[in-house]
Amino acid sequence: MKKFFSIIILMLTLCVVTADAQEKGIASYYGLKAHGRKTYSGERHDAYGYVCAHKKHPMGTKLRVTNQQNGKSVVVKVNDRGPFHKGWIVDLSWAAAKQLGILSQGIAPVVVEVVKGDAKEEKKEE
Repeated sequence: MKKFFSIIILMLTLCVVTADAQEKGIASYYGLKAHGRKTYSGERHDAYGYVCAHKKHPMGTKLRVTNQQNGKSVVVKVNDRGPFHKGWIVDLSWAAAKQLGILSQGIAPVVVEVVKGDAKEEKKEE
């Protein structure tokens, strides 16, 4: 039982430590054909909304994704799991990718940060 609680405490500590950390990697985006398909969260994918897939953040987490090539950023909500390519850290909806300016190249180097508070407030600041 003591070992079980030690593992739980370690996992919670890691979650708290990594929650504020920035991640750097490659972003890609869902094609328009994915619109309406079920996501891991059970929601339907909205190509025109600001949603994303991430491997580890809980469903519903708001993330700020910043394109390192042009400085543009967008706030998205995690509602799916992925991407599953080495070095890729987030799959974006079509609308989010458009706002970041990555539609033509398909992928881009990005920084991902957890947004604290209301995403609507974050969007107003941009």
